[in-house]
Amino acid sequence: MGRYKSVVCCDLVITKNENLILLMKRQNTGTNDGEYELPGGHLEEGEDIFTCMIREAKEELCISLKRNDLTLVHIMHHYKEGRINFLFQTTLKDKEPKIGEPNKCSELCWVDINHLPKETTKKVRKIIKNIQNKEYYDSM
Repeated sequence: MGRYKSVVCCDLVITKNENLILLMKRQNTGTNDGEYELPGGHLEEGEDIFTCMIREAKEELCISLKRNDLTLVHIMHHYKEGRINFLFQTTLKDKEPKIGEPNKCSELCWVDINHLPKETTKKVRKIIKNIQNKEYYDSM
């Protein structure tokens, strides 16, 4: 049996206050199109997870973050999909995100963390619940 390999992804939970988080509606990606997801993406060769998250925030949301703006809050391991997601959290005080990749995202919206839109992915719902319960690792 060969050595198990995973695709590494980094996602961002952005809070505006205690109850509001930012979600993006996917389009034209072939995965979860029409559903709400967290901003994020795949680790590139030579990056660490913080560098990946900073780059993805710039590309997808047009915001500049620094390493100390990010707190690692959760890890989600997708055995069936061969993916590990590292979830970071940050609070935006003086920055307003914009759609940086309009070909992949049709909408950004601030939503109440306790009342997610029905189109929110199962993965995001599970991650949010885990973070609220201070569970730092889970698998799907």
